[in-house]
Amino acid sequence: MSQNITDFFADRKAAWLKAKLKPTLSPEEQAELQQEASEKFALANWLPDAARRAPQLTMVSHPGKFSHPSAKTSPVIADSPRANDGYLRTGNVDYELDVFGNAAAMDVYKFLSLTMEDGKTVLAHLEEDSPEITALFTLPTASYDELKQGFTSIKQLDSTSKTDHLVKQVYFPIGDDYHLLSLLTPSGLLTQVKTRIDFVRFSDETKQAKESRRKKEHHATGYDDVLNLTVTAFGGTQPQNVSVLNSQNAGRAYLLASLPPSFQQRKTRLPSHDFFRNSLRAKAFKDAYLPLDKLIRTGAGAPRYDVKIGIQNCLKFIIDQVLQRVFSIRAYGVGWSEAEHYQNLPKYQRIWLDDAHLEQREQQDDWLDDVVADFARWLLDTYEYLFKDNYSTLSDHELRAVRELVKQAVTDDQEFFK
Repeated sequence: MSQNITDFFADRKAAWLKAKLKPTLSPEEQAELQQEASEKFALANWLPDAARRAPQLTMVSHPGKFSHPSAKTSPVIADSPRANDGYLRTGNVDYELDVFGNAAAMDVYKFLSLTMEDGKTVLAHLEEDSPEITALFTLPTASYDELKQGFTSIKQLDSTSKTDHLVKQVYFPIGDDYHLLSLLTPSGLLTQVKTRIDFVRFSDETKQAKESRRKKEHHATGYDDVLNLTVTAFGGTQPQNVSVLNSQNAGRAYLLASLPPSFQQRKTRLPSHDFFRNSLRAKAFKDAYLPLDKLIRTGAGAPRYDVKIGIQNCLKFIIDQVLQRVFSIRAYGVGWSEAEHYQNLPKYQRIWLDDAHLEQREQQDDWLDDVVADFARWLLDTYEYLFKDNYSTLSDHELRAVRELVKQAVTDDQEFFK
């Protein structure tokens, strides 16, 4: 017989005698109780009784009683496949099954959970009909098949799918319809999370590191911690009414922080479709366009050369401001335009804006005409948008001059190229 099984019966017998034996009892009465305990916890007597009590328990992976101790749902043992999908879920974490039912029969579950010499539980041996368990369960008081059927009934699932109005439910969209889902708690997963967090926070190594910190002493490894935890309770003062694992955890479980991420506003807006539409706000350039508009509308009485120079200077100033935006986008990082989110950005703008294409930008010029055309069109469209009430259409000669000015700036201004 396995040492664990021997210790189990010895402990059960000792606990029973401790509750029964009183100092006032006579030696004869004490001897009778000793004899009764020996018979009660002998395999030939205890196993048949335990097999009859086993159907009072149900082994599950997701107890419905976590929603409410009175909830009665079909027992569920989820068998989810393991997948490298990054999710903390059933199937990706190994954990023991839970049990709920008559608290007076919990000793049966403890017995079935005992490990034998090979590390497998008694229940696993029963399911495999191993020679070790067959020999142990060969008794004159009951047949092996009767014992096995009684004990393994703890895992027999109900063929029906029954939920309860006390279980939390949610409507989940499926196509044009909805499915009403009952939300069940993976109690084994909750236990694993609690166990691992408790180890991180309260292990001997962590305690030593915290003591060193308190004393302001150096510690070689330091310690980790899990912040922003919330403790929730299941079952109130009777956690055993929910499940075995809940009782072992004193009804307590951790809730990890589930908060939206905190983002810092990015000063540089990366373009996803078009630099001039996505990264430049026309109204932000209104102050720069005011002198230009004034020159265009009132420059008729001034010397033509002075007006031309003034317009060129205004345009150069606006162009420089746009090129500063280009520089800030390049400074954001190399290769940003390769992300899927930016694949709709024209190739010639990616060459112009992303230093991942620096070599192509410097050695080729097939991208230049498209950039210049967009740039010049944006300059004129922005002017028309900002001053549409007073907008004066430029002549073809002036339009060509704007285009040449943009091309010269984009071609020659090496400060914003590298």
